[in-house]
This record gives sequence, C-alpha cells and structure tokens, in this order.
Amino acid sequence: MIRPGAGFLAAALALAPVWAKPTAADPGPAREAIVTVQLGNAVEVVDLAAGRVLRRIAVDGAPAGIALSPDRKRAYVTRPEGHGLAVLDLDAGTVLSEVPLPGGPLGVAADPRGGRVYVADWYGNRVFVLTERGGALVPDGEIAVGRSPSGMAVSPDGATLYVANREADTVSVVDAVARRETKVIPVGQHPFGITLDARAGRAYTANVTSDDVSVIDVAAGREIGRVTTGRRPYVVALLGGRGFVTNQYADSVTAFDLATLKPVAEIDVGDHPEGISADPATGRLYVADWGDNRLTVIDGTTLKVIRTVETGNGPRAFGDFLR
Repeated sequence: MIRPGAGFLAAALALAPVWAKPTAADPGPAREAIVTVQLGNAVEVVDLAAGRVLRRIAVDGAPAGIALSPDRKRAYVTRPEGHGLAVLDLDAGTVLSEVPLPGGPLGVAADPRGGRVYVADWYGNRVFVLTERGGALVPDGEIAVGRSPSGMAVSPDGATLYVANREADTVSVVDAVARRETKVIPVGQHPFGITLDARAGRAYTANVTSDDVSVIDVAAGREIGRVTTGRRPYVVALLGGRGFVTNQYADSVTAFDLATLKPVAEIDVGDHPEGISADPATGRLYVADWGDNRLTVIDGTTLKVIRTVETGNGPRAFGDFLR
C-alpha cells in the first residue's frame, strides 16, 4: 500500500483544505514544511528559510497523509501500512501517540475549530471520526461515504466535511454534526485531492484519470466547470487568484486562472510531484517531488521555480503541511 498511481497511494492527500486565514489569526509567513517521507518511514521538519531538513521524526507504516492542528503545534499523520494515525508534537519532535485504525487510512483532515480529526479509509468506504478526550485522540464512530475516499476538506465552521471518492467519481458532502452524507456530487474520473475555497464558495478536485480539475459550486452542490491539466493530477493549491495542480506523470504543475478556469502556465518541477501547499504571506508554493526526494519552491507571481530543498526518500506531503 505504498503507492497509489502505481498501486494504492499514488493516485493522488489534501489536499487538505485551503482557504485564507482570518487576519486576526494570521501567523505570518510559513516557517516550516512538515513533510511525510513515505519510503523513509519518517516525517521531516524542513526549515523554509534555511532550505534544509531541521528535524526528522521516525514514523513507521509508510506515512502519507498529513493534517495540522489549528494551533499548528501537532501533526496528524496517516500510516497506511501501519493501520493507524500517528500524533506528533512538532516543537518537541516526538510521536505523542498512535491511534490504531483498520483498513487503509489515507486522507486526513482536522476540524479548524479543534477537537476532532477525520481519517479516510481507502478500503472501507468510510471516514473515521476521532475526538479529543482527556488530551488524547480516540476513535469515535465512522461515516459512510463513497468508494475509496481519499482527500478531504472541512468547512471553517466545522459543520461540513467534503470527501473525494476516487473509485466512485464523486464528492460526498457530509453533515459533520449529524455524521451522515447529505449529498453526492458527480465529478471527473478518480478524484483524489480536494481543496476548499470557503470564501469563494468553491471546491476543487484533482481528477487522476480524466486529467482535469472539477470546479464545484458548494452552495449549489454541483460541478460548474473543468480545467484541463497535465497527466495524473494529484492535488490543488490556491494562491493569488490562481489554482496550481501537481501532475504526477508530467513532472509539472499546471497553473490556471480561478476566474476564467483557463490554464495559464505549465511549470516544470521534479519527478512525480504529489503534495502541494501555498503560503499567501510570501506568495510561494511548495511541491513534494516523490521521485527526486525534494521540495520544489515556486514563485506564485512569476510562475518560476526559485529553489529546491532535499528531503528523505519518497516525500508525499498529502495534505496541510505548512506552518
């Protein structure tokens, strides 16, 4: 269960939700990238200013998906081959706990308000709900969704969960309070990463086998457009009025205009790009290049690569990984 496009995981972790942070809580520029290094069985903390790995935390079970707590002090990391979730203290550089889960834990998302974490079971057509009790995360039920759930995003108020169902070609809209699926939205072929733009009322899925991005009107609950990408799109990030999509088989990132939904550039990056995240404070994007064991840094204005940072073996960073 190490790779989905060539097996399980490489099909394509999110991405986690992306939306502008409230000004009052703006933490400023991202200082670190928290990168799941799947083949190295570790999570690496990358100093973005220095351009080097600052700390390496051993996490077995082929770590893949990642989400960060609202205060950015903890990381929640899925372990598809370890059948569970690891909770990391990022400042101390330690594993706080491991939560056993059955099936194939892959995508993970944290409630922006805190206290709850969601984990997608690739094999079980379900999402596990984990709730914080007494300072620890504990299993607290599950929610039925479509086949092979992967990327997930949570609305800022924590009320709604959006789940990309890869083998069902759909997105599940879930009432997080009632814990039930309320709507199913057809999208492109094999959606994997899903990104939410709550302010604009849209969500975006990277459709692995139709080589495009579905644009969803959240209020209407339907797809309203498609964006053509490179081969095997994986995850979408948003920055400065543009979307950016990693293309696994094209070794590139497609940039597109959010207003016109037209591609504006194809940016060459490393081998097999997967996770991508944007830092609005610096206007930079960070791409995990699985095949080249590095992060590629892109200027979101000029659409040029400005540097690369070496990582361990098999960086995925499927999800929310900047802090």
